[in-house]
Amino acid sequence: MGTLAAGKLLGLTLRSLWQKDQPEKYSVYMLGEVDLSVIDVKATQLGRRITADYIADALRTAINTGQIPDGAALNQVELASRFGVSRVPVREALRQLQAEGLLESRAHRLVLVRGTDPERLVEVFSLRALIEGWLVEQAVPRIDAGTIRRAREINEKLRTESEHPVWLELNTEFHRLLFAPSGAQTALELLEPLKQRSERYTRLWSRDIDIHRPVQTCSEHDEILQLIEAGDAAGARVASEKHVHHTCEAVLAAGRLQADRTS
Repeated sequence: MGTLAAGKLLGLTLRSLWQKDQPEKYSVYMLGEVDLSVIDVKATQLGRRITADYIADALRTAINTGQIPDGAALNQVELASRFGVSRVPVREALRQLQAEGLLESRAHRLVLVRGTDPERLVEVFSLRALIEGWLVEQAVPRIDAGTIRRAREINEKLRTESEHPVWLELNTEFHRLLFAPSGAQTALELLEPLKQRSERYTRLWSRDIDIHRPVQTCSEHDEILQLIEAGDAAGARVASEKHVHHTCEAVLAAGRLQADRTS
């Protein structure tokens, strides 16, 4: 079965998890204006970078970490005051985030943080799986023994780390280490916003629900490393894709449980 067909099949399997649920529970709702003090503003960086890009980065971080929740209304005047700038770069930053799918506009120039539904999240994870699998496949011929050794050291830390935010950072480090030898800068750039968007819901939906799965994850990491060490690029690709889809299953299950608790 080709990679695209496998990805489609896995996506359909994951969607079946939600057939008895109500996706509208995850739609954008009008939450009201948010406390903008949660946004980290670094004046030194603001002065050195293109202002709109800096504002977009700060807002993106606040949204992806859950500091600004789904449905929150963003006020241009208040944002301009928070960053100490005019509304022009704020509007440009909001346009960037709308293009990325993080925000949506409503009537009367109202801008809301866009929510997601399970089907959209499956799409994000499916794209992640395709890109991550391809990156690993490209990297296999270039990964040396030192890289494998370092990856195994990180994986051992993952087995014992109990703090989920720290665990997520270590997990990111593990995969970046394997992707880097591919030299595929465009694919890495495409992957980053997909990772941010999916990890946003990993963090949000795991706050009160344990989706920490170190045993399964580290076992899957071991399999990927064994295939890389054996020079099996195609096998490492398939294993990497399955690994991403298993993460998606865990996140969706947590989201469904969250929805049941709040219904």
